[in-house]
Amino acid sequence: MPHLEPMVFARTAATAAALCAVLGCATPPLPSVPSVVAPHHWSVAAPVAGATASRRTATWWQDFGSTELDTLVDAALEHNPDLRVVAARVAQARALTDGAHAERLPRLDLVASSQRGRDSSPDPKATSASVGLRAGWELDLFSGKALAASAAERDAQSAELMQQAARVALTAEVATAYFDIQALLRREAVALEAVATLERQIAVALRRFEAGHVGSLDIDRLQSELRQERSSAQQLQGALQVRQRQLAVLLGMTQMPPSTSWTRWDSDDIAMPATLLPADLLERRPDVQRHVRALDAAAARVGVARSDLYPRIQLDWAGRKERLSVNGGSAGTTIVVGYGVSLSLPIFDGGRIRANIAIHEARAQEAMAEYEKAMLGALADVEIAFAQLRAAQISVSELEQAEKAGADAARKSERLFEAGLNDLNTVLDVRRNLLRTRDALLQARSARWTAAVAVHRAFAGAV
Repeated sequence: MPHLEPMVFARTAATAAALCAVLGCATPPLPSVPSVVAPHHWSVAAPVAGATASRRTATWWQDFGSTELDTLVDAALEHNPDLRVVAARVAQARALTDGAHAERLPRLDLVASSQRGRDSSPDPKATSASVGLRAGWELDLFSGKALAASAAERDAQSAELMQQAARVALTAEVATAYFDIQALLRREAVALEAVATLERQIAVALRRFEAGHVGSLDIDRLQSELRQERSSAQQLQGALQVRQRQLAVLLGMTQMPPSTSWTRWDSDDIAMPATLLPADLLERRPDVQRHVRALDAAAARVGVARSDLYPRIQLDWAGRKERLSVNGGSAGTTIVVGYGVSLSLPIFDGGRIRANIAIHEARAQEAMAEYEKAMLGALADVEIAFAQLRAAQISVSELEQAEKAGADAARKSERLFEAGLNDLNTVLDVRRNLLRTRDALLQARSARWTAAVAVHRAFAGAV
């Protein structure tokens, strides 16, 4: 390696310092303020919660009081394939961060070589061998490597926040599937009871038809309703099988284990999470904060791209031991040590550096747009869940009153039938109306629990 005199080294360093003073160091541009501003309060009031107030955040699903749901969520968090994919991405991001930090450090290599030959035919053959160390270090005067490391670190943080968001989403999907299955099991039982009621009613109508009290039109009408009820029961059974299979996928299984009992769960107490202000919610949500880290990473990479406009300064050092022998004669050993500094500055590149800067500036704008979109989505999640839960609570309350009135009517019709003041057909008609009301109530309760899960998911910060 050529030997560089101290005066030349000092002159090169002074030139680099002057260029840095003239051009300025490559610092990432400050991202513009997002256009989305968090409101001071929610436009939709939080629904009235049950008697229990939730204090859990990382295990919010335990507020529902179902040990079977707790078991399903634990299994999903352990075996879900999507979580394994996200975990692998976190590991990749962390490895890239280590690599970016390593680029800022000096490099030391062990080098060795052996050669045999001659310069021209009259010259004798010679054998040369050398072994030594070589070191190099690129000075990061314009912060390009520091910004690259910072961008990689923000990417890793974004990946970790994405992992948290995926865990929150998974637990909510498992809880929603569990409550859907609970509702479908009950609705299927109601549908089968409605089929049995219609079959009894048809049997009564056939006897009355034979006695000449009703016409065939009544029989046809009841037969049509019976087929509709059977069709509804089949649809509910199919929907139940589909939901169970979807839940199995969330658990990382091909099918639900036979040991799953689907214990009947009838709790009506909804434990609502503590309601945060909109700004606090945005700070809490991992799916929003990951876009903040992505925006920081994009801004840092703009600085990295701009650093290519500035000179690069490389320090090199090498020390090696050389051995030279001619025609098998005695070998001479020498020690060679050298150091140097090199400087490169782009003068003409056809616009490639400027184009790369424009690309990264556009990516930073994209990251800002994604951040604003995530903010809007998070705020909307809360208010939509509030609205759905409030509507479901009102619907459940009204249908509970309707079911109570229907049950009273069914009991009265049965007493009248026993007293001989009413016929069996009327009793069965009232019973069918009660079953329709009960099915509507089950759907409303399912919607209420789905909305409650959505509220917990909206306010969950981590799992």
